[in-house]
Amino acid sequence: MHDVVRPVRSKAVSSAKLAVAVAMGLAFTYGATSVHAQDAASASGNSGTSVQSGPSDQTGAPTTGPAKKKKEEAKNLAAVTVTGIRASLESAQQLKQNATQIVDSVTAVDINALPDRSVTETLQRISGVTIDRFVSPNDADHPAGEGSGVMIRGLTQVSSQLNGRDTFSANSGRGLSFEDIPAELMAGVDVYKNPSAEITEGGIGGTVNLRTRMPFDAPGQQVGFSTGVNEGDISKKSKPSASFLYSNRWKSESLGEFGALLNVSYSELSSQTDGIQLEPFTRRTDAAATAGSGLSTVYVPGGADWRTLDFQRRRMGLAGALQWRPTQNLEIYSQFIRSKYDMNWLEHGAIFADSNSDITPANGTTFNYNGQGIFQSGYLNSDTWRGNYPASQNGVAFNGDTRYQVQTTTTTDWSNGFKYNLNDHMILSGDLQLVKSNSDETDFTVFSQTYLPGVFLSTNGSHGMPMVTINPAGYVNNAANYFWSAAMDHKENESGMERAARLDLEYDFEDSKWLQYMKFGVRATSRSEDNVSTGYNWGPITQPWATINTPSGLATMNSSLPNYASLYSFSGFFRGQVTVPSLYFPNGSLATNYSQAYSILKSIEASGGWKPVQITPGDLNSQGEKTQAAYGILYFGNDSALGIPVDGNIGVRLVRTSERTNGEGQYPNLAGNDLPPALMAEYTGQYFGLSGSGHYQNALPSFNLRFKLTDDLQWRLAASKAMTRPDFAQMQPFLLLGATINTDKTAVTQWTGTAGNPDLKPMIAKQYDTALEWYFAPTGSLYTTAFFKDIGNYIAQETYTETYNNQQWSVTRPYNIGTGMIRGAEIGYNQFYDFLPGWLKGLGMQANYTYVHSEGGINTATNPYSGAVVTGFPLPMVGLSRNSFNLAGMYQLGSWQARLAYSWRSRYLLSTSDANTHLPMWSDSYGQLDASVFYTVNKNVQVGLTMNNLTNSTVKTIMGPTSYGNGVVDYNLYPRGWFVTDRRYELVMRATF
Repeated sequence: MHDVVRPVRSKAVSSAKLAVAVAMGLAFTYGATSVHAQDAASASGNSGTSVQSGPSDQTGAPTTGPAKKKKEEAKNLAAVTVTGIRASLESAQQLKQNATQIVDSVTAVDINALPDRSVTETLQRISGVTIDRFVSPNDADHPAGEGSGVMIRGLTQVSSQLNGRDTFSANSGRGLSFEDIPAELMAGVDVYKNPSAEITEGGIGGTVNLRTRMPFDAPGQQVGFSTGVNEGDISKKSKPSASFLYSNRWKSESLGEFGALLNVSYSELSSQTDGIQLEPFTRRTDAAATAGSGLSTVYVPGGADWRTLDFQRRRMGLAGALQWRPTQNLEIYSQFIRSKYDMNWLEHGAIFADSNSDITPANGTTFNYNGQGIFQSGYLNSDTWRGNYPASQNGVAFNGDTRYQVQTTTTTDWSNGFKYNLNDHMILSGDLQLVKSNSDETDFTVFSQTYLPGVFLSTNGSHGMPMVTINPAGYVNNAANYFWSAAMDHKENESGMERAARLDLEYDFEDSKWLQYMKFGVRATSRSEDNVSTGYNWGPITQPWATINTPSGLATMNSSLPNYASLYSFSGFFRGQVTVPSLYFPNGSLATNYSQAYSILKSIEASGGWKPVQITPGDLNSQGEKTQAAYGILYFGNDSALGIPVDGNIGVRLVRTSERTNGEGQYPNLAGNDLPPALMAEYTGQYFGLSGSGHYQNALPSFNLRFKLTDDLQWRLAASKAMTRPDFAQMQPFLLLGATINTDKTAVTQWTGTAGNPDLKPMIAKQYDTALEWYFAPTGSLYTTAFFKDIGNYIAQETYTETYNNQQWSVTRPYNIGTGMIRGAEIGYNQFYDFLPGWLKGLGMQANYTYVHSEGGINTATNPYSGAVVTGFPLPMVGLSRNSFNLAGMYQLGSWQARLAYSWRSRYLLSTSDANTHLPMWSDSYGQLDASVFYTVNKNVQVGLTMNNLTNSTVKTIMGPTSYGNGVVDYNLYPRGWFVTDRRYELVMRATF
């Protein structure tokens, strides 16, 4: 183990000092307040908590195990029978205290009662866990209606499990889209931050395990249901939710005991998001831009965008389980879960459509700048060519984008297994698992276009957000000032399937003073991933350079398909805080009718106009992966040899991964230029096959040690090695070669390409934790953890010269090129103040704070104007916030319980190259307040109200730095977008029998 602990001495000194300092502080606090802790424990004991000796445990959950009896006690925590916030907090605390490794949990002791209405938003309450709020991290123009991606200690490489087994969503690569899974089906969520050898590999950030219920978890019949209705205060659309659970167990004299469980859920959500954005700032030295400023270099945005997005979500879930115990020594089970996530959104976006570099001050005006030369306000003009369109004047081009995206994701996970006590000392267990997931997406946009006159832009208008006005204001109301511009479509279909088998053997040592038990196991998987993803197929309807037989050459909206266009007013935009111009847009009914759109639009299209996208060989991606793993782990402990109880485990996991890939490469199409005929004949856009295979092995040791300083105070040490395999998208076997041609189309000036890399190796992390945990009451704890991760094989884009067809190409693809380091600390506190008098004793608090610092992990940036990739650019790791915290006030007494929870995280990098600006994109600091209140009508019925985003928080994005190549970098970070979404309220009724 010397190779494991060596880096801590040299790289994590500050983390170690922090851990020691906090540990000393906690120890002094403990000694001074132990009397109060005993009083609190006594008071909490009156709440009626009881732990049943239920017969089953959750598959894959590591046990505590100083002896067989204690292991069984730890395994049976799922049967806590009290209700409410207290019981859930107590159950989660017991799981953390008794676990053999560092773990945090959120439990739902009551049926259908996770503290948040989505799994993702539940996870953010755990220390070290943060979430983002965008539909996709590389598309910062579209915030999500609910929390989306999950990060642990700043890392996005998170392994997802369902009941201890690896699982995934087809549209999420390696992991599970947690927003796809109904929270109503969950019994609890566990987060392992430094996993032991028996936990399936896959996450250098950590592992999230979702637990569903089993029929043997309860002593007998359970029936529960809930129903609710939610509404957003902007969307003003009411949507339903409902769930139902039935569970029972029966005994038979001859066949043993049977159990069955069925859990179904259904929920809908509607939300509206308003956003206003600035286009990227361009470094300008021309006389028109600098006029009147006295500056030689200024930075000018390309205008502004404003958009409204209406989001609809429907989530359905089905979970079932069967258990059969024919004898006391044998149990057979089957678990099934199926989730279906239907999502669609319709967007109306007024999007700047001119060239940034062509924006100049309107005649007779100059731009206003601050002292650093950054644009503040001014009247915009454009020098872009307009053709013969009479309404263009010198206005600024804007598109009216009506965009509709619809996506359906279905995931099915079915497992069958057994547990068999071979004798008093040996337990054999195993299961077979099948996971199938499919995701289908269609994205379709229809564009109008206009040239707005008299555009005035202020980057710091009302409430600190951009302000846009036009003159004359009535210009936007005339359909003759708009024309049908273009259409664009995109299709995706991802399909993944995994078969997995595992077998585990556990042996208990009966008479050893130090050895408690050991486990061995093997696991094999076979996974296939077959994806279809087209490019974004943009094509003109009419343009100044693609005309039809009308006076202007364009299909103006007053005379061409006038019934398919209408004025969209953006009424109440940003809750009335921001006023923006209205625009004529293609109707939503056209964008949502993709199958018929072409037959409607082709009647007004120019020759060679838009046609629906066709799937080509380059859009196909087929990959296969097989893994074989074996592990061994030894649990040890002694209560007296060292003067205090000590226990722990040491193990290793050996993994072999084999990859197979099949895809296509494509040469550029040089036809239609004035190039040499032989060169154009050589490159006609032809495809060529790409395939490959490879394998790699990894040894992943782990070590956990716990010192029980007192009955309530324990100190943990943990060290392990973890791995995350590359995403399938990064390994995609595609190669798209391109050629840059000079302005007169007579010569190729640059041969370039972009590609995936099937030869990528997994990212590796050597990770170390130390934690001090004080459990001073059944629902009272104080803990701190210091952690360090040494990351290797960091994946980033690089550009190298490659040769194809005897021609050299500058090809950009991902490589294992970097190393990184993460260190930080977490501190958390939970307590109900039972010692307070009267109604005050129902008060409680949960709080946690996480600090994360990173170094290394070099990323790349893209020159947004030439498209060239600038390598070695110093950007931090994606998804890492330096600071984050949660603060929740709780109340439970008598028939009432309530929670007021605030979550906050500091700025973090969303993407090194945003899909729309091609700039590094950041999400600014964000905090949100949520609340819930419930009243227990009787022992069976509870009613309540949940509330989200009470703070009416604004999601803000930031862009930059901007690299222009040749060492020219604008290091300014510019504001990009401001987004506001609904406050959401839900009335809920729960019943259990």
